[in-house]
Amino acid sequence: MNFLEHHILFPKRFGIMPYFWAFSLIALTGQVLFDKNKFNWILFILLIIFLKLYRDGYEINRFLLIQIIGQLIITTYLVYEYSLGTLFIYTAWEIGSLPFKKKQFYEYTAIYLLFSVFCIIGNSIVNYASYGVYGLIITSIFAFGSPFAARSLGNTYRRLYRLKQNNKRLETIIKQNERERIAKDLHDNLGQSFSLITLKAELAGKLIDKNSEQARQEIKDIATTSRNDLSLVRKIVSDLNQKSIAEAMIEEENNLRLVNIIQQSNNEKISVKWPSKTQNVIAAIIKEASTNIIRYSKAHLVTFDFNEDDNNYYLNISDNGVGYKSIRKDSFGLTGMSQRLSDINGTINIDSNDGTILKIKVQKEN
Repeated sequence: MNFLEHHILFPKRFGIMPYFWAFSLIALTGQVLFDKNKFNWILFILLIIFLKLYRDGYEINRFLLIQIIGQLIITTYLVYEYSLGTLFIYTAWEIGSLPFKKKQFYEYTAIYLLFSVFCIIGNSIVNYASYGVYGLIITSIFAFGSPFAARSLGNTYRRLYRLKQNNKRLETIIKQNERERIAKDLHDNLGQSFSLITLKAELAGKLIDKNSEQARQEIKDIATTSRNDLSLVRKIVSDLNQKSIAEAMIEEENNLRLVNIIQQSNNEKISVKWPSKTQNVIAAIIKEASTNIIRYSKAHLVTFDFNEDDNNYYLNISDNGVGYKSIRKDSFGLTGMSQRLSDINGTINIDSNDGTILKIKVQKEN
């Protein structure tokens, strides 16, 4: 497995794009390899070397300059020998995909363009009739623009990759904060209470023969403290079951992604300051709505729009699915959502035209 990861497979952070280029190379060169019913071993060996240099060039290393120039030399030979100029695009996209600083990117791009210009000029002289003016213009645009297009796409992919990593870190931080809060609650409340119960139990044991009345009083105090502790434990458990809107959005984004539904939100950051009770109810509705969207909507996009004014909090949940021809009062889990919202002076309405829209309004506490 280590051999595959270090010498055959492309780095995971580049996704499937390098494999797409590698497999398309087989399609591009297949006809030339078997030209005139004879296998071209020279071309085959050069392509294997090219692929190896191409694969290793996807990591910034001390041999990168040799790997890039090696690709360009092989491509230059294949251009003049077999008219396989498309291979230049492979190197161009590799250069653009690497996380270079600007200076390094321009240096490698200059080397690439030097070989490209040499081949374009040479081919235009030898095969001008087959290329023509428009052919040369299109070839030049692709040759010169590919590294910059690839760099732009690579930067976008890296931003998305970092965002995904940050989301995972955020989930870890949320879980860690929750564990620390639980530990603090247990230590500050139950720890002190259990110490008191222990002391009273020891005292009752000593008094049971000497002063039975006082011993009974200590036992009553133990029972009262235990009941209070039980109520406290129930409260802690109840608090554990509460979720913030941010937690619900993270969980449901993962669930929606599993069925290829894209989640997007607008103005979500304002919900961070909403009261915890409101957040808990809204989080439950987000889960309920997402579940129904997954089951029934046939949508590929769901949007959460958060807003508020002086009197109310608002959340609109819309999808681009099939919608409903008629709306029943109990449809889409509306009854359960309405009951939850009524506890916090909230309402919910549902519209269905192009997709479905849930309109949630919660009155602010005075």
